[in-house]
Amino acid sequence: MNSLFAGSAMTLMFFVSAGAQAQDTPEALQRAFVAAVEAEDATALGNLFTADADSYSPGTHHVRGREAIAADWQGFFDAFDNISLTLDMHGSAGLGDSHAAWGEWTMSQTPAGGGAAFTLTGRFMDVQSRIDGQWYYRADHASVSPPPPASAGE
Repeated sequence: MNSLFAGSAMTLMFFVSAGAQAQDTPEALQRAFVAAVEAEDATALGNLFTADADSYSPGTHHVRGREAIAADWQGFFDAFDNISLTLDMHGSAGLGDSHAAWGEWTMSQTPAGGGAAFTLTGRFMDVQSRIDGQWYYRADHASVSPPPPASAGE
């Protein structure tokens, strides 16, 4: 169970090349986030956030700012390879220069030091801001889904 928790925490330490930046639409921002994660590009990922963005994840609980967010993800990228991320949008809402999105994620990865690939699922909610016509993440909150309840016969 401890290895599952450690893997879960590392998986979300939370959304291409190092030059990745904000995007024209919230949907494009989410696609750039997935691309940066799958490319294991922490710098690109950090550049998708505002300079003072907040990121909450099971692995670190809270980090603030592009550099801290990039460093947080770099630890994950150092620990895992062959990362695949899928977002299942459940909803979104926007007003003016603000937008929020929420849903579930599925992430598969392989330990960098060897071992079997595994898949985790979780939930996310993020807040995005349009600054000078471009969308950035202002806040990102992710959590790992709890294991399903045991069957009555187990």
